[in-house]
Amino acid sequence: MSIVVVPLTDSTAPVEVTIEATDTLQFVAQVSGVFTSTYAKYFCPHLPHDKSLKQNETWPNATNYPLGTEPNPYAAGKTYTFTWTPDGIQQPGLTSTPGTIHVDTGTMGNS
Repeated sequence: MSIVVVPLTDSTAPVEVTIEATDTLQFVAQVSGVFTSTYAKYFCPHLPHDKSLKQNETWPNATNYPLGTEPNPYAAGKTYTFTWTPDGIQQPGLTSTPGTIHVDTGTMGNS
């Protein structure tokens, strides 16, 4: 048996995980964000569907599930794809540095 630890980083790329019959699964949020899964029924505890995780938070809770999810032979050998959306993702083309906006007053035409 091995624990498959999946780091959730500042990347928005899909998270792909392949597990075997005796593997357990654990997610560790390196940054805060929202985890989304459609594979709830394959794992115990059930994977969350839209769960906010804080930075350094482990799912499932390491206190209650120190080895991660329970092994599931029916989930073995399959690749699962999860979505991780880190907090603070900026839209492309935006900058985080302050700047000055210049507005031309122009002239209004008479009609």
